[in-house]
Amino acid sequence: MVALMLLGGVMSVNPAAAGALPNPAPLGAVGDIGVGTDHTCAVMPDGALRCWGHNRSTIAASGKLGDGTLADSLVPVGVVGVSNAVRVDGGVYSSCAVLASGDARCWGLNTYGGLGDGTTSPSTMPVAVSGISDALDVAVGVNHACALIDDGTVQCWGRNSTGQLGNNSTVDSSVPVMVTGISDAKAITAFFNSNCALLSDETVKCWGQNNHGQLGNGTTANALMPTPVAGLTGAGGLASGQYFACAVSATGVWCWGENDRGQLGDGTTTDSSVPVAVSALGATAELALGEKHACARLAGGTIKCWGDNRRGQLGDGTTTDSPVPVAVVGLSGVKALAAGGESTCAQGTALSCWGLNSYGQLGSGTRISSSSPVEVVAGLCEASPDPGFGDVSASSYYADAVAWLAAMGISTGTAPGVYSPNAVVSRKDMAVFIWRAFDSPAPQGANPFGDVPAGQYYTDAIAWLAEQGISTGTSPGMFSPDAPVVRRDMAVFLHRATGSLGAPLHSFGDVASGVYYEAAVSWLADVGISKGTSPGVYSPNAQVTRKDMAVFLNRRGCGAPA
Repeated sequence: MVALMLLGGVMSVNPAAAGALPNPAPLGAVGDIGVGTDHTCAVMPDGALRCWGHNRSTIAASGKLGDGTLADSLVPVGVVGVSNAVRVDGGVYSSCAVLASGDARCWGLNTYGGLGDGTTSPSTMPVAVSGISDALDVAVGVNHACALIDDGTVQCWGRNSTGQLGNNSTVDSSVPVMVTGISDAKAITAFFNSNCALLSDETVKCWGQNNHGQLGNGTTANALMPTPVAGLTGAGGLASGQYFACAVSATGVWCWGENDRGQLGDGTTTDSSVPVAVSALGATAELALGEKHACARLAGGTIKCWGDNRRGQLGDGTTTDSPVPVAVVGLSGVKALAAGGESTCAQGTALSCWGLNSYGQLGSGTRISSSSPVEVVAGLCEASPDPGFGDVSASSYYADAVAWLAAMGISTGTAPGVYSPNAVVSRKDMAVFIWRAFDSPAPQGANPFGDVPAGQYYTDAIAWLAEQGISTGTSPGMFSPDAPVVRRDMAVFLHRATGSLGAPLHSFGDVASGVYYEAAVSWLADVGISKGTSPGVYSPNAQVTRKDMAVFLNRRGCGAPA
């Protein structure tokens, strides 16, 4: 996996991605929202993915923002190579998404196989979950994840020490395994080390770790297979936190599990291994749970939260815990809700978040925590500042891509105020563009090419490119740094740099079956990086210009449609 070698180098913080933008605009409306322990992800209206916050972990570098780097970001960054997501979720060390095709992608730490790709190697970019092609939703825990399949079954992968995979074993799996006895699930949710499923008969079953009674079955014994939540019927919504869960039913909202901060909402701080009623909440449309707090979107579009509030995650303008629901200030007309860790996010006319912000997980462009909602600001994919190139017209199709390229530090142009959009890209410059898109990681070994001198601006880039298997040169020991890049090789470079993901076969008449670049061109077309030069024509031998390289890299990094 290309992204894996990044973990061995010293990663610098990309100042453009990590810092606040001048006079940032709101990110605006998004689709699905997934909040992890200390990072947040969202599906954009066009199917692209954005993530922000912490990009490492306490135990190892992870890359759970999915942008190909290990740099934290205070503003949204693009998840590379994804343009058609419909669902997203964040966990402790990783993130996962479901694509419109039904495929699942995960990225981040993979110590126990939690990315589901058949390996235990981490990835800073999305990798394909093995064998999943018809998923409806995904839920991510600490080191495991689960997918809801369109036939009502559930498949899980990753760590299984407490039975969180639900297959009557404690054996980890780096590929999805079927959860035993679930054939009619409508929704799923993942705790730290356990899971629950809402079934078509409006009951709930849970499995995995149960040290605080979070399985809701009246015991504190772990369960290796799904067990019914005691007495819960008529359930229509489901959410889980660290060691507790809640469900919306016809009779109100019910919670069970850990309650040390009042997160069960029943006015006490006493754990319960069976559901207890949340006090005085009212008609509820949606639930979202963090580590030790819970929030409900009410039928009228307002929000109430309860439980732990040490970081302001209840959104009521205080940092005082509450064992009963309190109103979030300043929000109305809310359409979607998500929580995780010690923060919460809600979608109204714009996306707002509140709570802990030590890693930028609120997306406000700062590290300042907030006990009331603050708007998520646009990142470089949406609001790159004008780089001031005199030869790039603001009305040109590539203007935004060049602005993003410059803001990311991938290219500062060929001279002050000059980008040279029509100049042909050489192999050495292509190497530098891709290397900088990964935050310029240090190569681990010596440059293997005799025609690449030491000490040049492109030396480390080419050495790293070879280490990653993106390009092994044009012949043994030769890289041909001054040769022009053609569209077929550009496709191969970007495909390999994004993990060589599979894609439906292309429809270009000028790309022959079986050529070395066929899979790369198919992927390029599938994710919207290039639909060709005209209908049915890819032009594999055409040379790549600097404006085209900007567009290709921007679409790869931001998911913008072709």
